[in-house]
Amino acid sequence: MSHEKIAATFDEWARTDRTLRMQEGHEDVGRQVIARMGVRPGEAILDLGCGHGWATRLLGAAAPGSQAVGVDVSRSMLRRAEELHDLTARARYEHGKFEELDFAGDRFHRIFSMEALYYAVDLGRSLGEMLRVLKPGGTADVVVNRFEESPHSARWDALLGVDMHFLGADQWRAAFERAGFVNVRTERLRDSRGPGSEADFETSEHCPDWKTQVELHEAGSLWIHAEKPA
Repeated sequence: MSHEKIAATFDEWARTDRTLRMQEGHEDVGRQVIARMGVRPGEAILDLGCGHGWATRLLGAAAPGSQAVGVDVSRSMLRRAEELHDLTARARYEHGKFEELDFAGDRFHRIFSMEALYYAVDLGRSLGEMLRVLKPGGTADVVVNRFEESPHSARWDALLGVDMHFLGADQWRAAFERAGFVNVRTERLRDSRGPGSEADFETSEHCPDWKTQVELHEAGSLWIHAEKPA
């Protein structure tokens, strides 16, 4: 796995409508988590692996005076984020790697990440950087759709041609704890819109039939919540 390969993959996605399809597929669960984060006025939030910035903008408008910074390794995604930016959200976008966050320690009240952390080239180092830039008592809320309890997601790395971590809920919890996080918990969330309708279902490389679509929806997304010691 390399940053160059990941960047090239997402640069290509940014040039197609795949970015907007990713938002459509992820936004419902993302909104559920953001609502439960309870962002407070004036808080600084890091969106790790922001893509074209849809969640960064939601976080930047989550509370009066909240400010969000999105970080991504794909420069093309960041250009799309700037193109789609609206002036109602206090959000900005920066190029960077998870393992080398260009921020001072104790910078953010919260970190959010949607469908991105399993691309980390060095997961342990990335978690260490997350801990470093959080303020004492700050929280990290990470969502992944590829995890062991969702068996149909196991082959996604082969389909994308990109290495991806494939961990179970207990393994994710242990990884956060090794990095120094406390009060780590996991929860499964489902898209509130349901799996859709069989009549409208269209096959894809990730979902070749309706049965797989239903089972992916049932498996849901894995939400990892963790805290930096106060």
